[in-house]
Amino acid sequence: MTITVNIDDAPPVTTPEQARARVFDLVGHAIRRQLWLILLDAHGQQLTMLIPIDGIPLRPEPGSVRPFAVRITDILAREAPGGSIIVTLERPGSAALTAPDQAWAVELTQSFGKLMRITGLFVAYDDGVAVLAP
Repeated sequence: MTITVNIDDAPPVTTPEQARARVFDLVGHAIRRQLWLILLDAHGQQLTMLIPIDGIPLRPEPGSVRPFAVRITDILAREAPGGSIIVTLERPGSAALTAPDQAWAVELTQSFGKLMRITGLFVAYDDGVAVLAP
């Protein structure tokens, strides 16, 4: 992964389109299966921490992401009150959403969406970044 964005100079991310572009700049094309969390302050400025989560299963267990989402909520409350999150499922393959992708979309939306605003939910695949909708 080559990061092409200087976070200090990057414009705020306030729309899903801007979030998708930021994910493409930071995550790019899929290499392996993992999640990426990008935290934004209340004005859409990206926090310096970019959180990759390796070793995720093909399909999440219902409720398995919730404890982690609670910890991220604590970080946002402390570092960027009123902030939001961009969540990306990185997985090799085509842009076509699979049943496991849909399971991730539901789990991520239920876990994070009940605790904070989600600015974007995406899947990074072999050739780019697409919206991951439940």
